[in-house]
Amino acid sequence: MNGANNTHEKSFRPEEGLRGLDRNGALLALRVRSFVKEELGVDWQGKRLLLAFSGGLDSTALLCLLLALRPLERFHVFAAHLDHGLRPESGQDAAHVRRLCAAWGVPLHEHKENIRIWAKQEGTGEEEAGRTARRMFLRETAKAVQADWVLLAHHADDLAEDILMRLIRGTGWPALGGMRGCDPTSALPLLRPLLMEEKSTLRSLLERHGIPWREDATNSERIGRRNRIRLDVMPLLKAENPSFLDSARRLWRSARQDELFWLAHLEELFEKAEPADGDGILLRREFLQNLPESVRLRWYLHVLDSLRNSQNVGSRGGQNRHSVLLALDRALREKRHDRRFQFGGGLEAELFPGGIVFRRVRPDRT
Repeated sequence: MNGANNTHEKSFRPEEGLRGLDRNGALLALRVRSFVKEELGVDWQGKRLLLAFSGGLDSTALLCLLLALRPLERFHVFAAHLDHGLRPESGQDAAHVRRLCAAWGVPLHEHKENIRIWAKQEGTGEEEAGRTARRMFLRETAKAVQADWVLLAHHADDLAEDILMRLIRGTGWPALGGMRGCDPTSALPLLRPLLMEEKSTLRSLLERHGIPWREDATNSERIGRRNRIRLDVMPLLKAENPSFLDSARRLWRSARQDELFWLAHLEELFEKAEPADGDGILLRREFLQNLPESVRLRWYLHVLDSLRNSQNVGSRGGQNRHSVLLALDRALREKRHDRRFQFGGGLEAELFPGGIVFRRVRPDRT
C-alpha cells in the first residue's frame, strides 16, 4: 500500500541538496544535522552511512533528509533492504525500494530470507528470528561497504513506546530513558538521527513532496505488546497529555546526561579492576566496601556490559538483572562467600573473601 499521492505537492530533487526541499523540509534536515552533531556528538562529515531501508514512511523520510544534507556533509549514503518473506506484498516492497533508490541514485544492497523457516530451525519466534536475520544482514552489508555508521529511522514516537516497554519490563535508570541515539561500541555501530522528530513531521514531509512509501498492514494489528502500546496505550497518554512526546524527549535527555556522567566516573573506577581467570574481572572487597551502594551497583553493571560487549554475548535486562545485582551486593555486605550469581548471556559473578569475579559461565557449570 502506497502513501503520498497528490499532484499539488512539490517533488523532491535530491541532486539540489537542501534546495531540493521546501523551507520546512530544509529546516527539518538542519535540525536533524544539529541533533547528530551537537547532542549525539557524532561527526558524520565525509563518513560512509548505511541506511536500513524498509521503504516505509520512517526510513523513506530519513533517506530523503540524508540526500538533502549530502552536499553539505559530503558523506556517502548506501541503503540495505532485507525481504523477510513474511507478507505476500513483501516482494512489492522490495520492488518499490529498488525503484526509489534507482531514481535517487542510492546504491542498494538487498537480500531475501525465509524467516519462517529460520524461526523453525532455530526454535524461536518469527519476530526474534527477523531481528537476528536483520542484524546479521546489516552487519555483513556494513562490512561490505565499509560503513562508519548503520542508520536506523527510529523517531520520537518510537522512543516513547520504547520507554513504556522498558518500564513494563522493569528496566532501571538510566536505561529507562529509552534507546540510545548512537552506539559506537557495538559490533554494529548504530545511529538514530530522527530520534527527536515526531512521526507526523516525517509524514508531512513526504506528503508535501509527493514521495511514496510502503505501509506494513501488520502495524495496525493488535498483535504483540509493542503494537498494543502503539495502538491503544499511546493515544490514551497523548489524550491525557498532548505534550507526552516532549516528556519522553526530556526524559531521554536527562537519562543521557546522567549516563555520560556515570560513564566518565565508572571508567575511572574501572582502572581499579583486575584481570581474573583469563577473561574474568576482579573487583576487590577492600575497595568495594568503601563505595556507596548506588556506585557499587552501577559498577557491577558497567563490568557486565564491558564483558558482554567484548565477548559479543547477549544480556538479560529489566527487573530480573536488577534483582540479581541487589542480591549480589547484599551477599557482599553480609560476607557470604563462595556464592555464584547468574546473569543473562552466559555471564556470572562469583563471590570470594577477597571480592567479586565477573566472567563467562565456565563450561563445567552449564
